Amino acid sequence: MSTVGWRYAAASVVGTSHLKFGSPCQDANDCHEFQLSSGESVLVGVVADGAGSAKRGGEGAVLSCNVFVDLVSDYISSGNTIEQIASETARFWLGVIRSRLSKEAESTSQQLRDYACTFLGAVVGDRCAAFVQVGDGVIVVSDSEEKQYGHIFWPDRGEYENTTHFLTEDQLQENIQFDSVQRKVVDLAILSDGLQRLALDYRLQTTHHPFFQGLFPPFEKLPNGRSDAFSRSLVDFLSSPKVNQRTDDDKTLLLATRRTNQSSPDASVG
Repeated sequence: MSTVGWRYAAASVVGTSHLKFGSPCQDANDCHEFQLSSGESVLVGVVADGAGSAKRGGEGAVLSCNVFVDLVSDYISSGNTIEQIASETARFWLGVIRSRLSKEAESTSQQLRDYACTFLGAVVGDRCAAFVQVGDGVIVVSDSEEKQYGHIFWPDRGEYENTTHFLTEDQLQENIQFDSVQRKVVDLAILSDGLQRLALDYRLQTTHHPFFQGLFPPFEKLPNGRSDAFSRSLVDFLSSPKVNQRTDDDKTLLLATRRTNQSSPDASVG
């Protein structure tokens, strides 16, 4: 296995159940690559899913993604390293995001709960990575030549069936999941809960490896940076009948790799 710079793509697609009622997609995503002063490459990926019951959940998801990327950018530009990201760091960041959502709600004469969304964030350096999550959805990584994929956190459910936790809750700090791993992550996937049935094996509580093993090879041969072409291919994939037959919810898929595969034939998802 050889590795180079990051290649990444992402798409958020409205679910068929939302289309029936003319509702917009309430998922959001963002992904950027930054450089530390040491020259180390850092990938920041984030996905947020607006609550179906929140009338401005989609706006909350977009704002949450944007603020997270800005916070990590400020952290990196201040000379900090990925190894220094601790649970307290992530909790501070999410507290800032919740405050921004509160200010946005106040400025629009809305309630904070109107901007409710789940949150999944990853900050991946050359030798370690930090992950933070509130609510459902899943972050999946691989650091092996055999392309074995494992989840960071199992999707977090609320007290009742079909419920979860959101950034806007008063008990936010109690519901934050954080992990830091001291190894080189080469593949990263972040998915909103609309794709959980395809990506996870609920019986074994593991990732469904064939799902991920079919996603990464097509763009391992692409140039470094964001691939708009592959992002459009992800839109087609997420809108396809074989995906919509399994889920009617909004769905987001963010993929990033720094693995090379000289035999990759094209840049499309099948």
